[in-house]
Amino acid sequence: MLYLKNIIIFTALNQVNMSNSRDNNYVSAKTMPHNGKLLADFIQNNKINRAELARQLNKANTSVYQYAESPSLQMHVLWKVSLALNHNFVAELGASLPVDYVTPKEQELQDQIKVLQEQIEGLKKEIEHQQIEIGVYKNIVGK
Repeated sequence: MLYLKNIIIFTALNQVNMSNSRDNNYVSAKTMPHNGKLLADFIQNNKINRAELARQLNKANTSVYQYAESPSLQMHVLWKVSLALNHNFVAELGASLPVDYVTPKEQELQDQIKVLQEQIEGLKKEIEHQQIEIGVYKNIVGK
């Protein structure tokens, strides 16, 4: 009986370990974007002067170069750099997540688009109706 209990416990533990290893493989398979590369690419593509950026951040020039080399930047660094460059690096990183997520602002815009599309359809029907009326009036006047 004790032997049977040990087999059941061993089997359960193996299933948990296998499940955890699958989850860990999934997580490790999804690599985080290189934050410094995002920054370096933005700086290069927009011809940003690194010395000027360093002055805006109140940091040494070498700090900006270190940020560009770092695979992971702290949130306060991303925040300050985003403000200094007027570019939302946090949103850019969020967009690269393998998770579908709609921000409240995006949802608001989607709702506005839906309302505007409904208004457009209503106006198209109104134009069609008015064109029919114009055709009737032309027939009356033409006779």
